[in-house]
Amino acid sequence: MPKIILHQWEVSPFCNKVRKILKHKHLAYSVVNYNGLLAVAASRLSSVGKLPVIEYDGEKIQDSSEIAEFLEARHPEHPLYPADSKDLAQAYLWEDWADESLYWFEVYFRFRYPDALQLATSLLCKGRSKFEQVIFAPLARYTYEKQLNAQGIGRIDKNRVEKKFFNHLGNLDTILSQQDWLVGSHQSIADLAVAAQIDEILRTSPLKERILSYSHVKDWFERIQS
Repeated sequence: MPKIILHQWEVSPFCNKVRKILKHKHLAYSVVNYNGLLAVAASRLSSVGKLPVIEYDGEKIQDSSEIAEFLEARHPEHPLYPADSKDLAQAYLWEDWADESLYWFEVYFRFRYPDALQLATSLLCKGRSKFEQVIFAPLARYTYEKQLNAQGIGRIDKNRVEKKFFNHLGNLDTILSQQDWLVGSHQSIADLAVAAQIDEILRTSPLKERILSYSHVKDWFERIQS
């Protein structure tokens, strides 16, 4: 078996996505967390300075989607990607939607709600000193506020953002009322990418109970987690 090390921020949905991929592939791995001000060291791991990064027998691979394709090429058993060309195209679309659209709801719900922000900051500084948490909290909020405003969702009020998100969730629930998985007859990268984003919303958001009231989404999510 290869030696795999996942370099991560524990509450990043993209790092969560990689953990789900590794679990799906039945691959053993160890974790290095970059909590608190250790986040600065993450910039030296890849050319873009972002996590996740995996080390695979010493080779470093960055970006959750590139990591998925890298692991698929080396471990084709328990496939991430459907064999059917139409299903494959849909899986890629779901993954892109999760990574590029759903992600911003996760950021909004984490950094625009005081209780969620406090919990997220605590998790981001887990194992580090109280001093680092005091420094890190405003820094993290400032960084993500800039990103939210630049993306556009940060200039929309909470009620409208929640309405948009729950419209998406309702559509997801309708799809899952008629099929077990988002694409085809087996769990795929589509399910793992979308679930990773929802997982991180559930971890810190006060909207958790409302999200889990969508029964088909809840059942699908539990199938992925099991």
